[in-house]
Amino acid sequence: MNVSDSTRTEVKKSEQQIAAEEPRTGRQLPGGTMLWVLLALCVLAMALTKGVFIRPSNLTTVLFQSSVIGVLAIAQAFAVLCRGLDLSVGATAIFSALVVGGASSATDSFVPHLPLPLAILAGLVLGLVIGAVNGFLTGRTPVPAFIITLSTYLVIVGVTFLVTNASPVNNPDPLIRKFGDARIGGLIPAPVLAWLVFIGIGYLLLNKTKYGAMLYAVGGNETAARLSGVRVPRVKLLTYGTAGVFAAVAGILFLARTGTVLPSDGGSFMLDSIAAVAVGGISLNGGKGRIRDVVLGVLILAVASNLMNLMGVSQYLQAAVQGAIILVAVGANLRLAKGRAE
Repeated sequence: MNVSDSTRTEVKKSEQQIAAEEPRTGRQLPGGTMLWVLLALCVLAMALTKGVFIRPSNLTTVLFQSSVIGVLAIAQAFAVLCRGLDLSVGATAIFSALVVGGASSATDSFVPHLPLPLAILAGLVLGLVIGAVNGFLTGRTPVPAFIITLSTYLVIVGVTFLVTNASPVNNPDPLIRKFGDARIGGLIPAPVLAWLVFIGIGYLLLNKTKYGAMLYAVGGNETAARLSGVRVPRVKLLTYGTAGVFAAVAGILFLARTGTVLPSDGGSFMLDSIAAVAVGGISLNGGKGRIRDVVLGVLILAVASNLMNLMGVSQYLQAAVQGAIILVAVGANLRLAKGRAE
């Protein structure tokens, strides 16, 4: 089907506008429902902890612990907005962290020693390659993204344990640890600033580029997007490649935060990233949602977890409570979406 460039542009813009504006329509509160949920949760936390929650040191801890999952959730959001899912983001993050840590370490490792900039570049390229493989297979084969990325996840985990012999990386370049411990203005952790930077990058990609318009179009209606001239396989390749790079960045932030990485680390990363996307209100059917929604989802889960830690709630019970939060949040978002449609 031949479509003129002007018509094609209008279609893409309309798809993006619909995706961007829909969450603000209907009976939602100003700023979005999840923003008010987060504010209410913070007020509850202040009351239950008698002000301990709002101490600068505690708020800094909440943000610091959110930085890794925050970047990883943005990676997951790209896949979900494209009407897919990336189950390999957690494994990609850990593999990239091991490569960067091992390559920048002064001690013997499973990878050759490299200067720190090249080691970081190697980790980012690894994430890009893994994401590109996911995107190529998702765009060129009829196999669902769920199955493709699950397979990729299993392959990455197996290769990671094989090449590292299940050994940790303990001594990355000291500059990595200095970055993880650094405070901007004496208060804001450097990893949090990195998260803010990638929030901005994600926003610009989705809202200010032609690629973002095409991504929303493919996620909203792949058939319509293809008929309007969008190269769907290319969009999926770019989307999963971007997710892979963001996952690698999350892995590097994890390395900077902890200073050591085990192949078995990050077991909950995949589920945490999906949970944050779902709680924030990104449509799991694709095509609807914003980066702001992802940030809110990450913060809601982080505040809930911090509150339970401050109150001494059992780790086992915390998992149950988080599961209930996810279920209620997704149900509420679906109900609101249904109300807007009606």
